Amino acid sequence: MAQFSSTFLDELIARSDLAELISRHVDLKQSGANLVGLCPFHNEKSPSFSVSVDKQMYYCFGCGKGGNAFRFLMEHDGYPFPEAVEFLAQKIGMPIPDSKPVNPREAARKKHGLALLDKVTGIFSRCLHAEENKKALNYFAQRKLSPAIIQKYQLGYAPAGYGFMKRCFAEDHNTLKSLEAIGVLIKNERGYADRFRERVIFPIRDKQGRVVGFGGRILDDGEPKYLNSPETEFYHKSHLLYGYSEHRESVRKHKMLVVVEGYMDVLAMASYDLDYAVAPLGTAITESQLRMILRLHDAPIFCFDGDNAGRKAAWRSIERMLPIIKSEYSPQFLYLPDGEDPDTLLQKEGQKAFENRLKNDARPMLETWIQGLKNIAGDGVEGRARMAKKADQMLSQVSDDYLRQAWQGEIEKVSEVKLSMQKQAQDLPKSRQYIARKPAQYLTVNPMKHDHFMAGLLQKPMRFQSLPEDAFDFFIDTHPIHPIYTRAFSLVGDNKSTELDIAAQLMREFPDNQHIARWVNLPTVEDDEFQLLLMDMHITYLNDLLGRSDGLAVKIQMNEELKTLRTQQKQLKKYLSDKESL
Repeated sequence: MAQFSSTFLDELIARSDLAELISRHVDLKQSGANLVGLCPFHNEKSPSFSVSVDKQMYYCFGCGKGGNAFRFLMEHDGYPFPEAVEFLAQKIGMPIPDSKPVNPREAARKKHGLALLDKVTGIFSRCLHAEENKKALNYFAQRKLSPAIIQKYQLGYAPAGYGFMKRCFAEDHNTLKSLEAIGVLIKNERGYADRFRERVIFPIRDKQGRVVGFGGRILDDGEPKYLNSPETEFYHKSHLLYGYSEHRESVRKHKMLVVVEGYMDVLAMASYDLDYAVAPLGTAITESQLRMILRLHDAPIFCFDGDNAGRKAAWRSIERMLPIIKSEYSPQFLYLPDGEDPDTLLQKEGQKAFENRLKNDARPMLETWIQGLKNIAGDGVEGRARMAKKADQMLSQVSDDYLRQAWQGEIEKVSEVKLSMQKQAQDLPKSRQYIARKPAQYLTVNPMKHDHFMAGLLQKPMRFQSLPEDAFDFFIDTHPIHPIYTRAFSLVGDNKSTELDIAAQLMREFPDNQHIARWVNLPTVEDDEFQLLLMDMHITYLNDLLGRSDGLAVKIQMNEELKTLRTQQKQLKKYLSDKESL
């Protein structure tokens, strides 16, 4: 991976047009100093997504997503950071400074591997349409997949026998070794043989749309029914979703995401113009896949067969989602009639009926979880006790304190048993205990005041120069804003940075912190408003300091300072009031 200097990254952000980049996906309109539109990260009807052209940062006041151009390309388009940098540089024609890759030979080998995967995809696709392989094409026809769907998803066929790929690529040793490395060939005591034989082929793509592996379904009776590529440097089954890259834009367009169980379910829905489904790759869904799903859409519908296996799969999904679920997410669960899947139901009922199921029959995750607990625990007083005990254990995994409390209240109503969450919190690691306590720790502060104070500073960094000496200590060291605030002081003192430099450098140093993008996208804080905020912050700080001081002389001095500040604040408020009345 190439290494990029901070100077280059700052200049690249400064020269990029974030509004143009985002407007490929969002209809942006002017609103005050910023541009606004419907958020591409979550479903909303009124615009809460803001783009600061001045600071080159975006922020959604609905879901809290924010950042710069790099962050948008990574979270929305799925680029790894180096590729996001290269994309932006190429887009604006800015040369990337010479830097030595970690291993040029390794980079070339990986590029060759991806090219081979793409070439193999084409071979499988052409093979599907060969005269001698009609049974494969007939299989897709029987499943009601149109030629357009077959072409769009590059479906293919691997013929019977063991030497097909060797004949396609000749018997060059290096090429055969590369085909083994990407999972197309296997090596045994007799040499190289085809991994996929007499199977219809489903190419599997990564977030960038590159083929990284294959899934193969046997046409006749045999085991395994489905065969996937092995783990390779490109194909990591637990980090991939079938249909993700193909359907990402459609998910955002339709504001709908359905998680189904298999390849054919995804394709069946797409053939009925419901091109917003994804599926895990033949195994139980993983936490990594769930994170991908929730980043793509905050209210996915998990669609499972209504049989016992489907309910078990739903329960495993809930268990794996608990550590990452937040109050901002609203996943739902839909059980289909026993013996049915999306493919069979669509053929029986059609598109509208299936859409109605998604709209009317999907149930919230909380409701599904409670029903699952009831099924596990059984009936009677003992069942309610077992239910409460299991719920207590599972809720300890939920890191969102407010969501955990809300779910606790609901389960206590159903089970009529008080959960012992306090004991569980004591058993958590210290970092989790801190998370659980933090909301209560800051109940007395005014987050909005802090937001606008920081917005005023970042919108006009020269205001740092006029802050009183006490200002450095406005935020205690345990306050979440403290590291950003003190770093901004350092940037101003060390570099005399321009407005854009401070925001850009803070974003680079705190890439996962959403506060920075939020502050620069808040409405402009005018000078008079900022002076009132500054006085308010200073008065709050001195009051707190006064309460912790013991010396009489110090208290007298601070009381005098407070008196002066309050007088100045009162005068400024009167001046502003008189100004507005003119």
